[in-house]
Amino acid sequence: MGDIADQMLKQKVLALLSREHLMALSTLRHDGFPQTTWVNYINDDLTLYFACDAASQKSGNLALNPKVSLAIASETKNFNQLKGLSMSGTARRIKERARAGLIAQRLFHQLPQSRRYTPESPASLAVFEISPVAISLIDYSQGYGNSELIIL
Repeated sequence: MGDIADQMLKQKVLALLSREHLMALSTLRHDGFPQTTWVNYINDDLTLYFACDAASQKSGNLALNPKVSLAIASETKNFNQLKGLSMSGTARRIKERARAGLIAQRLFHQLPQSRRYTPESPASLAVFEISPVAISLIDYSQGYGNSELIIL
């Protein structure tokens, strides 16, 4: 993302990621079918982080296949004003306990409602990092179907 247009597009993506904190995350099950769940997230630049129970199906799916697809959108009653993004990427469980603990602490500080959906035991908590491969930024206020693709 070197030129000014790319930087402006990245700033739009970062603004959306900072404003919203709920994503529809799709993983692949063992039978090859996708599974989509709602997950709270935080971000550092374009990298997303989320936590879940290490025994969850989502965590098991990611152990088998790290490829993910996700969608994030602003809440609106007027579909013509929809702003959001879809992203494909790879998820990696953060195994370094200190780093995972810091990210979980930040997640629960920024989004305290996330805590009630996680296991009580810190040892049962899995923290993941999603590295994007491609992002499609959607802005229907610029016309229905308006999107801009970023390949990373």
